[in-house]
Amino acid sequence: MRANGSLQIRIMILVSVGMLTVLASFGALSMIAVDQSVGRTLQERLNLAEATASHLDYVIKQNLDLLQGVSFGEGVDLQDADPEPERRALHNAYFHSIFGDGIYIVDVNGEILRREPQYGAFPSSLSAYPHIREALETGKPIVSDIYTVEDTGRPVVSMVIPVKNAQGQMVGLVGGDIDLTSSSLQKMIRPIGLGPSGYVEVVDSKGVVVAASQQAHVLRESDHSNRLATLIQQKQPKVSTCHDCHEASPQQGAMPTRDAEVMAFVPLQTASWGLTIREAEKEALEPARQIQQQFLLFGIPTFVISVLLGWGMAQSVIRPVTALTRTAEKIAWGNLSDRTPYLGEDEIGRLALAFEGMRLKLKEALENFQSLNKELESRVERRTEELRESQRQLLRRNQELSLLNARVISAQEEERKRIARELHDDTSQSLAALVVALETAAIAPFRSSDDVVKRIQGMKGLAVHAMDEIHNLVYDLRPSLLDDLGLIPAIEWYADTRLRSAGVKVRVEVGGDERRLEQQIETAMFRVVQEAITNIAKHANAQTVAISLEFGESSVAVAVEDDGDGFDVRQITVAAGPDDGFGLLGMRERISLLGGELLIRSELAGGTTIGIMVPVNRRGDRYAEDKSASSR
Repeated sequence: MRANGSLQIRIMILVSVGMLTVLASFGALSMIAVDQSVGRTLQERLNLAEATASHLDYVIKQNLDLLQGVSFGEGVDLQDADPEPERRALHNAYFHSIFGDGIYIVDVNGEILRREPQYGAFPSSLSAYPHIREALETGKPIVSDIYTVEDTGRPVVSMVIPVKNAQGQMVGLVGGDIDLTSSSLQKMIRPIGLGPSGYVEVVDSKGVVVAASQQAHVLRESDHSNRLATLIQQKQPKVSTCHDCHEASPQQGAMPTRDAEVMAFVPLQTASWGLTIREAEKEALEPARQIQQQFLLFGIPTFVISVLLGWGMAQSVIRPVTALTRTAEKIAWGNLSDRTPYLGEDEIGRLALAFEGMRLKLKEALENFQSLNKELESRVERRTEELRESQRQLLRRNQELSLLNARVISAQEEERKRIARELHDDTSQSLAALVVALETAAIAPFRSSDDVVKRIQGMKGLAVHAMDEIHNLVYDLRPSLLDDLGLIPAIEWYADTRLRSAGVKVRVEVGGDERRLEQQIETAMFRVVQEAITNIAKHANAQTVAISLEFGESSVAVAVEDDGDGFDVRQITVAAGPDDGFGLLGMRERISLLGGELLIRSELAGGTTIGIMVPVNRRGDRYAEDKSASSR
């Protein structure tokens, strides 16, 4: 009885400890998951705020560039008597900017020389406004805080750019006003991914709301305005959960105070403003709380049920185990004559029958041991050989990958050398010529205004030439057409650049349901086609090239065919040397990573055909393009 009681207690203890261990592990994992979920949520809000702030920075810089363009407009000179160039420049900038309340030119005393549009009430002098005085004193571009125009009574923010003459002296300012009662800024801060309680605010350096996703928030003083003003001065992004605004790091993932608010803050780079995204903590962190609740609802009942099941299991096991133990002791002592008692049809009963069978088959098992041992050795040898073959294949694969990696590094270095040469031979020469022209303009006196315009136009031509060369380098590295318009326009552009410009006839055909694909698929397919076009341009001596794309339901196929010299496919892909076959090997690797197939068929003097087939998930396509809207 003592033994039976001891076994029952051990079973109960083991079941309880096991369940507690499982529940503790599950609880620890749940808490880690909760912390990670909270951290990810906070980081996502910060990333969303950074993306929205980056877009707003881009818009502000774009409009500052428009103002800068007024000062560099053709014929613009605040010190001459001809106002027409200034009028044209202001008129053009006004209709391409967000300055709904007008743009203007002021002299060094703050007096308005010209304004667009001409109608409406506006002051004749802006010298009393702080941002005008600051720009005139510092000679730097200024983006102002919110202020009210005295003549119109409208709240606005202004951007001003200094205007300098040919001698580098400041002769005035070009500025523009944004009417905050309009929705021009609100249209630029509408991020996706927020719940019903989420909203966005842009505040100036005093904490006053410049723009908001909810129009009612505009022009009011933001919550915690002093703290936001401090963060704007520090120029560092922050993410926090605000009840009393206790900060929390997204890496720490600490659970915030109940009824708090998640706030992500990012300072703008082009202005002394900041952008905040806020959302109710209950809504933003709801998934983390659900994990906690589910653990409590599942863990406690599971533990209680497990203890009860352990007690019942102990009762059902102890009695037959005792009888089976006595029989096992007899067999251990060498008594094989006594039969094992019948213990039922359950698992323990079957175990008793197994004991009986063990007694009868012990001799037979000993006789069969040697034959089974030999068979086992034979199987081990076969498995060992299979493993060796797999290891050899893996070694070959690793060698190919090492070779590919070395060639990729070599290709990168060659590309860097090419870019460095082009920057040194072309771009740097253009910039050097521009510097010489600027130095000449600074030293040599100007004979007339026409001489000034002529010299500036010459400098502009040098700058445009350098900018075009840099654009060409950028397009060679990664064409923006691939991201903006997709695979087909990017292929057509590259074929025009490398083949048609060299006198090769190119035909591009598209079949099936044309649409955008996942970014990694479009990038890989473009790089493969790019490599094929590059090989044709360098080695094929082709007269005609045909590129066909076929969009299927579950795959996309591309074929590039030329009538050039051709090559020995086996020699290039199988017996390649250190400097051969890198392009084809890289093409094959790119397509294999997508689960696709690359077929190469070529004959000497018979042309080459490269076929690509990549499986796609229709649900993974970014959107289906309207064929009638694309004319090729």
